[in-house]
Amino acid sequence: MKTLFIDTHLWNIDIALLNDGKLLKHEEVVDKKNNSEILFSSIVKVIAKEELDEIIVVNGPGSFTGVRLGVIIAKTLAYTKNIPIKSITSLDCMAVSTNQKQVAFSDNNGYYVGTYKENYDPIEYKYVSNDELNALKDYSLDTTYDYEKIWLHCQNKEYINPHYVNPIYIKKIGVEK
Repeated sequence: MKTLFIDTHLWNIDIALLNDGKLLKHEEVVDKKNNSEILFSSIVKVIAKEELDEIIVVNGPGSFTGVRLGVIIAKTLAYTKNIPIKSITSLDCMAVSTNQKQVAFSDNNGYYVGTYKENYDPIEYKYVSNDELNALKDYSLDTTYDYEKIWLHCQNKEYINPHYVNPIYIKKIGVEK
């Protein structure tokens, strides 16, 4: 089973191709400001002429524009090529990859935090200030992904109609504050 993994939740583009959960190819574009110009060509580079069996897309939380970009491309590919699709959050990816029950990552203004049960079902996602994060205990800031663990975790998820794959936003934008 060939799986395309797409993550654009912050400033980086992270594309992986897996075969039955084993990493075949990986493309990471680090800290570019023109991700919309680079994303599709990065996907094409990774999948080359492969026939895909499924897509896993990170649907947030993170950068409003970054999340939307990855989700829209994944939905378009899934719909136009009739490829089954699943979504997973960036925090879920971190928790599963690191075997941690409380994870966090920064967007340079604050922290997205996820808290989990034993089986990595989320208890809570929230956005906190730097000071609020310091009050939390036992959280991991390790943002390294283990694609094989993520793939394995996603095997328990149902496929979604591409039209219903939606970004997850937990940070209030300026007008909401």
